[in-house]
Amino acid sequence: MKQSAGFRALVWGTVLIILLGAAVLAGRASQAPIQVSGSTRSAGAQSELARCRTAGEGDEACRAAWAAARARFFGRPAS
Repeated sequence: MKQSAGFRALVWGTVLIILLGAAVLAGRASQAPIQVSGSTRSAGAQSELARCRTAGEGDEACRAAWAAARARFFGRPAS
């Protein structure tokens, strides 16, 4: 039984797609998962931010605490 060129191309194309998908999945599996701790803020920082929720905007300590919290959230070092 002689196979047509179109059928052969279809089979090879399917095999290549399967191999490419397997390579992508293997690449993803080899990456280390990101470790996220339960609480990234200390108790002092949490209590300071809780106090600052009710304080006015003129409190410099609150501005510094919120700036540090934003920096931690966005992954930048606190200044």
